[in-house]
Amino acid sequence: MKTVSRFDVGELRASVNEDGYLEDTPVVGRVGIQIYRNPDGSERRELRPPEEVFNADSLASFKGKPITLGHPGAVNSRNSRKHQVGTMLDVGRKDGNNVAVPIIIHADEAISQAKSGRAKQLSLGYRLDLEERRGWFNRKTQEVVFRDDEAEKFPDGYISADWEEFDAVQRNIRINHLALVSKARAGDVATLNLDGDEEIALDDDDNQPKGKTMQKIRLDSGLEYDAAPEVVVAYLALKQDAADKQTKLDEANTTISTITAERDTLKADAAEFETKLKQAREDAAVTIKARTELEAKAEKHGIKCDGLDDISVKKAVVAKLKPSIKLDGKDDTYINVAFDMAIESAPMEQQRKIVNQDKAETRDDASELKGSAAARQKYLDRLHGKKEAK
Repeated sequence: MKTVSRFDVGELRASVNEDGYLEDTPVVGRVGIQIYRNPDGSERRELRPPEEVFNADSLASFKGKPITLGHPGAVNSRNSRKHQVGTMLDVGRKDGNNVAVPIIIHADEAISQAKSGRAKQLSLGYRLDLEERRGWFNRKTQEVVFRDDEAEKFPDGYISADWEEFDAVQRNIRINHLALVSKARAGDVATLNLDGDEEIALDDDDNQPKGKTMQKIRLDSGLEYDAAPEVVVAYLALKQDAADKQTKLDEANTTISTITAERDTLKADAAEFETKLKQAREDAAVTIKARTELEAKAEKHGIKCDGLDDISVKKAVVAKLKPSIKLDGKDDTYINVAFDMAIESAPMEQQRKIVNQDKAETRDDASELKGSAAARQKYLDRLHGKKEAK
């Protein structure tokens, strides 16, 4: 719902007391549908339901509020001295479907215009919350049916003439002032259509309350125009409403940007996590493969790897294959190089051992062969009568 201002019209039927003041208890408001003018000239029908019109807080808001000559816009402590010509003396009271309130008018100019008929109608200025909800109002039963309930209430689609259609519902009605106004006759002069039935004449001084002045209104383009006070108030209210909505839109856009940035950051973090996870898996695979190969090399040379880390395994292998190399106090780089050299030289050492063993066996065989041949020759020499050489 949005908060707006409205001006509704009644008629003054006052008596003059002994001091010359006008006194009355006129009807100033009612239950039912009020017709207003949209900026494009089309009609807008707003419902004032009984529960809002006769709401205790709404009725209490009449008491002590000023009476003005014409609508000066919102009346407050800063401008009431300039505009006030009378006072609403008490709270509003229910009078059938209407609201009545006791008033007194004490300003001479206002009394004169009321007596002459130039300002004898009454127009309430008030604030309200407007519920944009369409429906129907029954003038006889004061029942309300909203569009949401149309099918249930009117199942056959027939809506009798007792039901009046409305475009919105007035809520939280709070009175600001009561204005003495004139109502221009159609065709007499050019008129400015305002919210409500009130029409203020633009050209004919006899048809508009005296003392009513035009105000300057500056548009965002920089152009200035003369306008009635109520138009200025309505324009400024719309402008403020637009500014408030723009502020909310900016806040929403900021929130969206923040959420989008957070989402993008989370997406980037997720992508980075996937990359790191993939790298970790690859690194783990490399580590496992390297360990497996290391254990295979160590076990080939009779080294048990249980409980040993990689460096300890390599030191054990070097100690066995290259016992002459002392690794105490050496860093990991030195140990790694020594291990690689020991592993690479192990096959050559093994081959060298095999070759040396073969040579030794060959020498033994030759010695044995040489001794047998000498004995046989010695035997033959004896047979042939040869003497041994001394």
